[in-house]
Amino acid sequence: MPKRTIIVNADLRPLSQGVCAISVEDGVINAVVEQAEAHHLALTGATEIDAANCTVLPGIDDSHLHGYEFGRSLTAHDMRGVTSIAQFQARLKGATSESNGWIRGYGWNGNLFQGTGPAGTVCAADLDSVYPDVPCILGDFSGHQAVCNSTALRLANVTAATEDPSGGSFVRDATGTPTGLMYESAVGILNDALPKLGVSEQRDAILACQEQLLSLGVTAFTDPGLGPGARTLMDGTGDLGAVEAYRQLNSSGELLLRVNLMLLYGGLGGTTAKAVAEGLDAWGEPMRGGPMTHLDIAQVKVFADGIPRSRTAWVTEPYDDGCCGHLQVAGNSDEERVAELKSIVGEATSRGWQVGAHSIGDRTVTTFLDAIAESHLFEELRHYVIHGDLISSRDLARMATLNMALNTNPSIRWMLGRAVSPVLGDHRNVTKQPLRSAIEGGVRLCLSSDAPVTDPDWRITLAAAMSRSLRDDPEYTDDQCVSPLEGLRALTIDPAWQSHANTWRGSVAQGCAADLVLMDRAVDWTDPWAVTEAQVRATFIAGNLVYGATD
Repeated sequence: MPKRTIIVNADLRPLSQGVCAISVEDGVINAVVEQAEAHHLALTGATEIDAANCTVLPGIDDSHLHGYEFGRSLTAHDMRGVTSIAQFQARLKGATSESNGWIRGYGWNGNLFQGTGPAGTVCAADLDSVYPDVPCILGDFSGHQAVCNSTALRLANVTAATEDPSGGSFVRDATGTPTGLMYESAVGILNDALPKLGVSEQRDAILACQEQLLSLGVTAFTDPGLGPGARTLMDGTGDLGAVEAYRQLNSSGELLLRVNLMLLYGGLGGTTAKAVAEGLDAWGEPMRGGPMTHLDIAQVKVFADGIPRSRTAWVTEPYDDGCCGHLQVAGNSDEERVAELKSIVGEATSRGWQVGAHSIGDRTVTTFLDAIAESHLFEELRHYVIHGDLISSRDLARMATLNMALNTNPSIRWMLGRAVSPVLGDHRNVTKQPLRSAIEGGVRLCLSSDAPVTDPDWRITLAAAMSRSLRDDPEYTDDQCVSPLEGLRALTIDPAWQSHANTWRGSVAQGCAADLVLMDRAVDWTDPWAVTEAQVRATFIAGNLVYGATD
C-alpha cells in the first residue's frame, strides 16, 4: 500500500461490525468506521481500495506450522495419498536422488495400505524392489515415522546390534533385525547419515514456504522445533543452520511473514534437562523484537510424548494392545520420565523461555501441567499445550488458572477420521480435541495446521473446527463445534496472544499492524465448508501488498 490508504466496503463480519472502511497509515490501522461514516475519514492524499463488500480478515496466524520443513516438503518426492503397496512402489519409481545422492520422500500414511513387514507395516524390502542401490528415506505424513531401504540402513550402520535410542524404536523382524521402519527418535539415526545442508539451501526452503503461505492469507506463524533436536524431526535438517537462515532473511528484509521460532533440544524422544539447559545457555537470552517485529525466538519445544497411531502417547485408558504408552523424554521408568519432564520445564522457565509441549495423551498433559504449576512461572510466560487431543476436563480447568493456551489441529482430526479408531477405540478417537469445552473453560484456543502434516490451508482448519466432521464420515458432528467468530479468533487474536503480540496484531482495530486478508467474496459463515470456496484476493503485511491484486 502507499503511505496512506483507505479500504472501503470491507465486510468485517463476524469478527467485527458489518461493512466498514479501514484507514491505514505507515503500515498501521489508524481508524475503523462503519461504511456510512467513511466520509469522516480524511481522504486527501490517500489511495482508495474498494473491497467491493468482500470479506476482510486480520492476517491468519498459523500458530503451529513447521515452516522450514514445509518448505523442504515442497521439494521432497511426494508420497501422499497412496493406498496400496503397489501404488506406493509405483510412486517411488518416479523419484530422483538429490545432490547428496539420497532419495528423499515425504507424506505416506501407513493407515491407508499394507506393506510386507511385520503386522503389515511398510519395510525396507518394499523400497528395495524399486531402488536396491540408491539410499532412500521416506518420512510419513506425521513426521513421527520414516521408512528407509537396505542401502540406507547399511550407510547408517543400523544392524541387529543397534539398540533403540531413548524415546524411539526400530521395528524389527523375528530375528531382531531392523526392518527399515522406525519411530520417533530412531529417525534421527538415519538422518545423521545424510550430508548436512548449507544455509543457502535452508534459506531457499523458508522462502518457498513464505510464497505458499502468503497466497493463502497467512501472515504469521510459529515454527515449532528448530535446533539440535531437529535431527529426529521430519527430514532432520532443521538444525541451528535453519535458525540462522531465518535470521539472515530477517536482516535482509526478505522475511515478510511474522515468525516465532521454537528451539528444540533432544528431539522426538530422549530429551534431557541437561541438554535443554546447556543448549539454552549456549544460545543466550530469549529474543522478542517487540511491535512490528518479523522474527521472535523466545519459545522452547518439548516432545513430551508421541502419537496414538504409534501407541507412543501416554494415556490412562489402554490402547488396543493393552499398553498405555509413556512419556518420550529420557528415563527408564514412568517415575524417572515424569521427573525429567519437570526438570526440563524448570530449566527452560527459569531462563525466561516460554514452553510449548507436544502432549497428546491425557497423562502427558497432566504431567506437563504439574510441571508448569511447580515452576511458578506461568502468568507472564503463557506456556501452552500442543495438540492436547485427549485432554481431560479437569486439566482444561487447570490450564485456565495457569494462563495457558491449547494449540490443536482440527484438520488432522478431520483428515485421519476413523483411521485410528482401532487403536484408540472409536468414541475416544472421534471425540478428541474438545474445542467447545476449552473455550467454555476459559482456555485460550489456538487452531493450527501442523503443516506439512496437513495442508496449511486455514480454510480447511476452520471448516473442520466449525463442523467437527470427518473426511471419511462427512455427516458426523458432535457438541464440540466452534462458531465462526470463535474459530476466527483462534486463527488470529489468540495466536497473537500466544506469541505475546496481541497488543499490536491479530485484529482489525486501531493501533494494530495492517496485516490483512481480502477475500474474493463475502464469505457465507452459516455453512462451515463454504469458507473453503472463497479465495484469497490479496494479502497485506504492514500495509504492503505481498500477494494478489486490489483491482
